[in-house]
Amino acid sequence: MPLFSVKGWGLDKEKVAPGGSKGSKSKKQKKQKNGEVKEVSDSSKKHKMADSEHGHDNRRHKKQRESKNGQKREYTVKKSSKDKSTSNAEGKPEEIKSHQEEVAPPKAPMNMDVSKLTPLQKKMLNKLSGSRFRWINEQFYTTDSDKAFDIIKKQPDLFEEYHQGFRSQVESWPENPVDLYIKRLVFRGVSKPANSPGGLPGLRNDKKRSVVVADMGCGEAELATQVEKFLEFYRKDHKKALKVFKKKYGGDKFVSARNKRLEIKVHSFDLDKVNDNVTVADIKNVPMDDESCTVVIFCLSLMGTNFLDFIKEAYRILAPGGELWIAEIQSRLTDSTGEEFSSTIKKLGFRHKQTDTSNKMFTRFDFFKPLKPERLDVQNIQSLRESGSEGQWLLKPCIYKRR
Repeated sequence: MPLFSVKGWGLDKEKVAPGGSKGSKSKKQKKQKNGEVKEVSDSSKKHKMADSEHGHDNRRHKKQRESKNGQKREYTVKKSSKDKSTSNAEGKPEEIKSHQEEVAPPKAPMNMDVSKLTPLQKKMLNKLSGSRFRWINEQFYTTDSDKAFDIIKKQPDLFEEYHQGFRSQVESWPENPVDLYIKRLVFRGVSKPANSPGGLPGLRNDKKRSVVVADMGCGEAELATQVEKFLEFYRKDHKKALKVFKKKYGGDKFVSARNKRLEIKVHSFDLDKVNDNVTVADIKNVPMDDESCTVVIFCLSLMGTNFLDFIKEAYRILAPGGELWIAEIQSRLTDSTGEEFSSTIKKLGFRHKQTDTSNKMFTRFDFFKPLKPERLDVQNIQSLRESGSEGQWLLKPCIYKRR
């Protein structure tokens, strides 16, 4: 035999059966020869039996996991690095709602020159940014304020990303409710002195009758920024300032600058300090004294699963006679008129003034704190909250659909 001769290399001399060496036989032929059964080694038997049992166990485990989990899309099982299923004390897999288990979509590249992108790249970038916004928005609506505060504390960039997405949403709205509240503060403030009929509520123990506003969940503090700009101009030239303001925001041409001693101080609270006007706080516990403000505003900020705690905080910091202004998306209401929402707020000590449903997207509610405290229906509220979070029976979470 020649040196380095290997079977199968000389194809012109020897034919090799596909998948094996020359003359390879079928399994049946290997096991049988002249009627005698060829013995299979014990080790191969053991391997086959182990493989069979392992495969059976896997199928059984998979079937059990599917039966316990129910619908796969609604629930997921936490996974650790050691084991693919995390068990609780009883050894059963933990079922957690999908929004809590979802991983945040990847972050869009920062400082990118969008002008150099192709139309397809721009479309993909917008889609990625939209996915991030929807994910952050869902966290805010489906967790309590403690957890939301903790998320932003650990990842402050998420707050800026959220408001970038929010700004793009606002661009498609016919009007922004924040602008309505800016206009309302200014027009009521300049038209009538504080605490007079039609005027803004002011602090009664203050000689200046100062109007003190708490903007709860202020975002980028647009309300405080615009009111301060107006007042700075207003103190220099009443008529011109009001004329410029009307041109920007529109409004009643009969509104005139009758109150020249207007004093409005806006305190802005949110989860992150995007500018100097913002004070970082969980709005269920803001750094203000009892009965120290006259107007509390929640403009699309009753987020989270414990937003009734925000209303309780508003009652604490509001002076008697102070007003509570709330704007919310209509689709969040459990009824078209908002009657159930109003009745719940009244149980927390407020009186209802009016509900404005003229806007197709938003409903605005006005309440005030009576001069004499009224009996609170805390027990009824507590029983409702024990049955489920207020996001289940009072205001539905605002979750954007995935595209």
